[in-house]
Amino acid sequence: MAAPRDNVTLLFKLYCFAVMTLMAAVYTIALRYTRTSDKELYFSTTAVCITEVIKLLLSAGILAKETGSLGRFKESLRENVLGSPKELLKLSVPSLVYAVQNNMAFLALSNLDAAVYQVTYQLKIPCTALCTVLMLNRTLSKLQWVSVFMLCAGVMLVQWKPAQATKVVEYILKKF
Repeated sequence: MAAPRDNVTLLFKLYCFAVMTLMAAVYTIALRYTRTSDKELYFSTTAVCITEVIKLLLSAGILAKETGSLGRFKESLRENVLGSPKELLKLSVPSLVYAVQNNMAFLALSNLDAAVYQVTYQLKIPCTALCTVLMLNRTLSKLQWVSVFMLCAGVMLVQWKPAQATKVVEYILKKF
């Protein structure tokens, strides 16, 4: 495995940040639009399944490129996937939870405002931090705890009066 590159430029980091932010925003808005339109709804489970199949194909393509030949690709799959059923089972549990989470995201976006959903969805970060501390016996620095509490406070503020928060955003967008 190649060593991580330490000479990543600030411009590249900003580019990655902008793309990821844009992707998350567009995903939420597009999903909300398709779930609330008057047209016939699609099954969320089908969308989640297709997404996971696409990820599987992309991962297989990346592995094939890294291994360099079809023989080494097959050997890598045999050794790391089929040859380790216990490891495969360990990986399948978070995968199943992730699939359930994605289906719940479809349900939430069908019933919540996109802005409220996006902010509430960020509660996964404090939950992950809490699980990391309780289940994995890891410690978080003071800065990390402050960040977690600030995120929770922000979510609480948005949830306090979500309709008014949406009106503020609409007002700002009308001004520009």
